[in-house]
Amino acid sequence: MPILIDMDKGNDLGYMIDSEEEPWGKLIGTRRGLQIWVNKYNADSIYVNVLDPAKLWRGKSNRPKIAMELDLSRDGKAWHVDIVRTDRRYTGRNLAVRVYVLLMKKLSLQMKAGTSQSIGGRKLWNRLNRHRDILVYARPNEKSTKITLVKSGKQQLSSSTIELYGNDKSAAGDAEILAYAIG
Repeated sequence: MPILIDMDKGNDLGYMIDSEEEPWGKLIGTRRGLQIWVNKYNADSIYVNVLDPAKLWRGKSNRPKIAMELDLSRDGKAWHVDIVRTDRRYTGRNLAVRVYVLLMKKLSLQMKAGTSQSIGGRKLWNRLNRHRDILVYARPNEKSTKITLVKSGKQQLSSSTIELYGNDKSAAGDAEILAYAIG
């Protein structure tokens, strides 16, 4: 069960490092003019950089602006969202939903909500549930075969059979929220 955390909204992610070769992994697509690069360091971790090629460091280098960073780690058959950071200049554009959907479709990933979520993270999973090509469901714990489809609320997901979120910051349970692409 994801517990509520506070995240700093004033992130300045800076620019990529300069390199002669393509240091950012594999380009899997673009969304709203931003490039999504995936780097699989090993079988259990994926790092995603969303870069803005229109904004270069000092306007002339090979160092694009980092719009968003996403770290994933394998958790069974799913990929656990460890942390998502969005540069303050790119917030409010629904960027994370677009990136999550692209990752699930292009890489055939099943994604698992982080065990700690900010208000923005809860809203993100709520928006994913409203996406026509994404199925979001929950299960009481990791070993359970019983799954429940979740409902979108005003700001976060809800379920009539599973307690998805605790009432305070310390009320973490075992419930899991997962999503994968169906379209």
